[in-house]
Parts: sequence; structure tokens; C-alpha cells
Amino acid sequence: MPHFPCPHCSHDVSVAISQAGSEVSCPGCRQPVVVPRLGDLRRLQAAASDPAVEREGKQSLRSSTDNAGRRALFSGALVIAAIAALAGAFCLSRYLSIEVTSTTEDHIAEVETSYHQVPAAQLVREFQQMEKYNLDVASPFEYKKLQMEKSKWARSGSICLAVFSLATVFGILLGVTDSRSKAARSF
Repeated sequence: MPHFPCPHCSHDVSVAISQAGSEVSCPGCRQPVVVPRLGDLRRLQAAASDPAVEREGKQSLRSSTDNAGRRALFSGALVIAAIAALAGAFCLSRYLSIEVTSTTEDHIAEVETSYHQVPAAQLVREFQQMEKYNLDVASPFEYKKLQMEKSKWARSGSICLAVFSLATVFGILLGVTDSRSKAARSF
């Protein structure tokens, strides 16, 4: 029956060959442990009789566990980059779909034009109401709401772009280090 060291506590875990590739609990620390593939298990079983083969089998097991972790991290980075790219594309489409037709300068010009057309008595009443009730507007004008929403989508898109960039760089670094370690092992 082949056995291998637990990556958490180094306790020997004995398994049947039929358990190759599955997950078992370590009898020492009760942590879940991935059982090596069938080829690695057979090497470990052969290593039980030859100490030199046993050292090679343990190194192979460590490297296969490291490779599995790197592959999982690489896949996770790809998934995060893909999600960030999709979210960024959505934010960009929302940003481009919002059309702000007016600006503060346009609004002020409109008000000035309308004040020139209003009789003086009505202007006096409006100014008296402003003094009485306050000059603050209860909610922003519609064009300001549109400007704020558009800037919110731009900010969200920038964050998605940053996440996409970081995940891509992380994935590339993992790929480069993995290919370097493979090249080093082949020599």
C-alpha cells in the first residue's frame, strides 16, 4: 500500500491505489490532502523498497503539488481578469450611453435669458422667496445628476481596468515562473 507525507504535518498517509487523484483526510492533522495521481503513487510504492527512488518520488510529489497550486492560482487570475474585463466593458458601455446635453454654463445662460423676459415685479417676488426659504436647491438639477452618474461609471470602469491589469500581470508572472521552474527541472 503506497504512502506519502502530508503537506501540512508531514505525517505518513497510507492510501489504496484506487484512491489516486481523490482527496482524503490526513490521520495526523485531519486536514484534507489530495492523493497523488496513479503514476506518482506507483513511484512511491516502488520507492518503499529503494531509498534513492523514495527521495525522487517525494521531490516529484512536492513539485506536482506546487504545480497544481500554481495552475489553480493561474486559473484564478484568468477568471478574475475575465470578470474584470466584462465588468469594465459594461461600465464603458454605460458611460458611453449617457448623454449630458447641458452644462452649468448653459444652465446659467438659460436663467439669465429667462430673467430678461420676466417682469421686474415677478423677479422681486422670486428674490424675496429665495431669501425667505433659502437658496439651496433640494436636489441637483437633471444635468448634474447625469454628470454624476456618468462619472460614477467612469470611476467603476477605471477600477475594473486596474483589477484586469493586476490579474493579467499576476497570471503572466505565474506563467513565467512556472516555465522557468520547468526549464530548471529539465536540466
